[in-house]
Amino acid sequence: MATLLVIDDTEDVRTLASQVLGEEHKVLTIDSWVHASKYILQYDIDLILLDVNMPGLSGDRLAEALMKTVKSKRLNIVLFSTIDENELRKKAKAVGALGYIPKTFDRNVLRARVRRFLKKIEK
Repeated sequence: MATLLVIDDTEDVRTLASQVLGEEHKVLTIDSWVHASKYILQYDIDLILLDVNMPGLSGDRLAEALMKTVKSKRLNIVLFSTIDENELRKKAKAVGALGYIPKTFDRNVLRARVRRFLKKIEK
């Protein structure tokens, strides 16, 4: 069972992600970038789903900062957003993220994409 960290400022998104992904994985959620480093260092996180549009510090900037500062762990960050898919793809590539997932409320699509990223990590 993989451990996922969902960082999103929208409670409904965190709740949905926990319900959908929690059927197969351990899911931790936080609502802000403020505690991201603490969670990453405290828990053995396999995959981070990181919202791009967050107040204070955007998810793509947070991804860059985490990759520069958290050197003791391999970070598998996937940007997760409602922004245009082409823009999301570019942001993910620019920050060195593992990839991206457009926010979807289709449970099967979300599960399948997370599974695909977890398989990619295992290789």
